[in-house]
Amino acid sequence: MKPAKQIAAAYARYSTDEQNDKSIDDQITLCNQIAKRHGDWTFKKEFLFDDRAKSSASMYDRPGILALMIAAKSKGFNAVFCESLDRLSRDEEDLPGIFKRLQFHGIDIITLGGVTTQQDIQIRCLTGPIALKDVRDKVRRHHDARAREGLIPGGIAYGYRKKPGGQNGEREIDLAEAAVVIRIFREYVSGKSCRDIALGLTRDGIPSPSGAKHWDQGTFTHGRGDSRGMIGNRLYIGIAVWDDYTTIKSPYTGKKVRRKNKPEDVIITDVPHLRIIDQDLWDRAQSLNRGRAEKIFGKGGKRTKVSRRTTVENLIAGLLICGQCGGHMRISKSNSKRTDAAGVLASRVSCAAATSTGTCEHRKSYDLDILERTVLDGVKKHLTSPAALMEYTKAYHERWAERQKAAHINIPQKQKDLNRATVACDNAATAITELGAIPALMQRMKALEVERATLENDLEHAKAETNVIALHPAVIKKFATDIKEIHEALTGKGTNPEKMMLFRAAFRNIFDRITVHPTAARKPYEVTPLARLTAIMGAELFPTMRTADEMLAEQGGSAVPIRGAKGERDPRASNRCRPS
Repeated sequence: MKPAKQIAAAYARYSTDEQNDKSIDDQITLCNQIAKRHGDWTFKKEFLFDDRAKSSASMYDRPGILALMIAAKSKGFNAVFCESLDRLSRDEEDLPGIFKRLQFHGIDIITLGGVTTQQDIQIRCLTGPIALKDVRDKVRRHHDARAREGLIPGGIAYGYRKKPGGQNGEREIDLAEAAVVIRIFREYVSGKSCRDIALGLTRDGIPSPSGAKHWDQGTFTHGRGDSRGMIGNRLYIGIAVWDDYTTIKSPYTGKKVRRKNKPEDVIITDVPHLRIIDQDLWDRAQSLNRGRAEKIFGKGGKRTKVSRRTTVENLIAGLLICGQCGGHMRISKSNSKRTDAAGVLASRVSCAAATSTGTCEHRKSYDLDILERTVLDGVKKHLTSPAALMEYTKAYHERWAERQKAAHINIPQKQKDLNRATVACDNAATAITELGAIPALMQRMKALEVERATLENDLEHAKAETNVIALHPAVIKKFATDIKEIHEALTGKGTNPEKMMLFRAAFRNIFDRITVHPTAARKPYEVTPLARLTAIMGAELFPTMRTADEMLAEQGGSAVPIRGAKGERDPRASNRCRPS
């Protein structure tokens, strides 16, 4: 009897948008050829994974590799074929983790070089990062050399354009845009606010630097680092500054972080042919800029770091939309006159369009904590009545097409957020298997698991929003009961912190958005929460979390208990994620 074919997965990746998209198909074809050399393998369509225009330097923002690792847990295939190990990762932390987890599930990695061994991984961990660094160093050497010649290796600043027929990095003044730059400086030194300058440019139909119709007031003075936006760009007085900052990816979030370089690494070159602003106008603008900064932030004119509640810590932040323009509302400032028991400044939110571009007249800011209480009070009043919920679902069905479109738009970002949380959770579990059940690490893993489970539940709700759901009175009655329980937990005192995280997650699974309506000064806030019909119709509100033991087992290890002086186990090193 002929033995059955073994099931295999294939993974392909290319790094940048400049590469040919056919590279994925070519790599999959190569995987088929490699498979023929190593026995009788077959590839199922659901086990073909790829990442297009994604760097191998990080696991974050690579849905293909994350889907592969999740599928591996089901043990539906026995090997992963790829062109080479650098397709999987070049990072000295991520590659061993991928290998370890696949080995735990009994899955081999097979490349052109054959079946991957532990020694292959160790060698790649040495050569992969070195190869990445060599590429970065060579690119930087080339850019630094061009900067010393008076060329601009970076992007094209507003007021300039690439010189026709010139070499890469050679710029010339764009006369039309230069006139706008001069106008901005003159209006700024005349005492006009950045908001008024932006509104005037928008009103006159002048395209912004990004090509957008509306100008953002932050364009002028809210630049990164010392540049302080257009007002602080020294290129306008014929001085090119290069390499004053370095961008690196955070190993915790995968996001890019800018760090100031050492003064000796900064390249400053005179380029007098690119001067747009005369020295007197420049000096007056800088003096005014410093004066305004010191008036707001004190001596030195630099923003001091203060403790504020983040959007993650607040129940409704991220759900708020403007009742006038429909845009997002964001934390715009802190209430310096009020702090909580921990001394954290209270946050205020306002319409992003009103504060940034002036395109919305809804300029009032709102105390985030008061908004939260207003929403909770309204939820208890209006969402605990089965009759009212029945009317709500009928109105929802009438607007089904509109909601379906909105849900489809939100799904990609929700999936991206879930991918990030999944990687962070796995990294924390791996650290515990190697270092032991350190209390701080255990708490970190529990918090990440709550975030991951919440995002997973949120994504399921968003996908379910695309379906028409039938009315079930009994389920609606149960939902009303759940609302009462959630309200009592969120407004009560002394609730277990871990249990509180679950109730907060359940609340955010109920509501898709919360509209904040314009109100007059010192008048009560008016809000309209928009609940998800899937939540009302019986979908699970509370995220299903794994225990710490389950999370560690998925990574192929377990936590080593932390012992006290006499060998007793530290009671803080609990392996349970689910609060009692």
